[in-house]
Amino acid sequence: MKAAIKYICYMAMMTFGHLASAQGLVAVQNNAFADFKTEQPLAFTVTAGGGYDTLNYKADTLIVQDIASWYAQLGVGASYTDVDPTTPWSFSLQTSAINYVDGVPRFGNNFYNASGAFNLEHRFSERLKISNNLLFTYGVDPGNSSSFGATTALWNGQYFYGYNNFNVSYAWTPRFSTTTSYTLDGIGYEDEAIATPENRYSHLFSQQFSYAISKTMNLVAEYRYRMTTFYNTPTKNFNSHFALGGVDYAWSERASSSVRVGAEFYESDTVSNVAPYAETTFNYSVDQKTSVRWAAALGYNGAELAAFNSRYGLNTGLQVNHYITKRLSVNGGASYFYSQFDGGGGTDVTEHSALISAGLGYQMFENLSLNAGYSYSLLQSTDVLREFDRHRVSLGATASF
Repeated sequence: MKAAIKYICYMAMMTFGHLASAQGLVAVQNNAFADFKTEQPLAFTVTAGGGYDTLNYKADTLIVQDIASWYAQLGVGASYTDVDPTTPWSFSLQTSAINYVDGVPRFGNNFYNASGAFNLEHRFSERLKISNNLLFTYGVDPGNSSSFGATTALWNGQYFYGYNNFNVSYAWTPRFSTTTSYTLDGIGYEDEAIATPENRYSHLFSQQFSYAISKTMNLVAEYRYRMTTFYNTPTKNFNSHFALGGVDYAWSERASSSVRVGAEFYESDTVSNVAPYAETTFNYSVDQKTSVRWAAALGYNGAELAAFNSRYGLNTGLQVNHYITKRLSVNGGASYFYSQFDGGGGTDVTEHSALISAGLGYQMFENLSLNAGYSYSLLQSTDVLREFDRHRVSLGATASF
């Protein structure tokens, strides 16, 4: 496990020191996590909070058992953005510890979260640009910030997830440009029973060709190749080729969208198949008070293949943030996941999972804000041992410096 984590971190740094991977909703577009519109000075935060978490499985076993506990959480964070016209960059880092008063079966009472992002661009000229987006999280469900579809649906203890995308863009003419990119992502669990079938990493290579037919619309053709390797179960290794076409469109200065559709050629030791692949993002800043983001991806997924030959499905999520006043804000989100597990000679499994969340934020003082949140999630499966529903309530405060 430690070797797996070190390898992921090392490879991420070697490529350059935040829905493109079909493993979830991570970075569907290059630079999906980079936002260099606003300068942000170095800021520090301290957060404290708690709440109640209840997770009920339809059928308890020794492996999966119900959770019902109050919890308390304390964390610190830092962030910075430099909008230098030649080399803009930003970083963020959050860490926290969480204590479940009544504990979590199999995993104990205390858990730790850490997540960070580093984004960098550099323009060598008007034509040539490079960029790098790094994201990592060490966490446990709940309390981490990586709802990216990389982890399994069940509570499986502490894990590390890392993602890094490096790309080079060149404008050959005012209308025609290319983008070459390399992405590394991987996940590793601490619990050995989970680590054996789940720990894996992927290399994704992409070559994109873009032609601007207007100031607001680009036509795109793209080829990708992905290699996914499992540390402890090499029989689950798989490769995918992608042949894609799409459109990048700016509806206005505040709204933009991206669509890719095509075919995924999936191959492993047990499966050789061609299936539809699609991904899309939509970003809309209604004004300074309201923002909307929607993302979706359809394709093969590497999670939870221990008893299956392949997993194909759809992930989609919507997030809305709105400031009612300068002090009061609201946020809401909804996600849906559909998965079809191929059991080979065994039993196929079909699953539907949904998550709904809502929150309130109140700026009590210039450097002190309060927040409250509620989330509900459920998993329906033809495998009754995996079905559950969950409610989670939280209250907290954040001080900034």
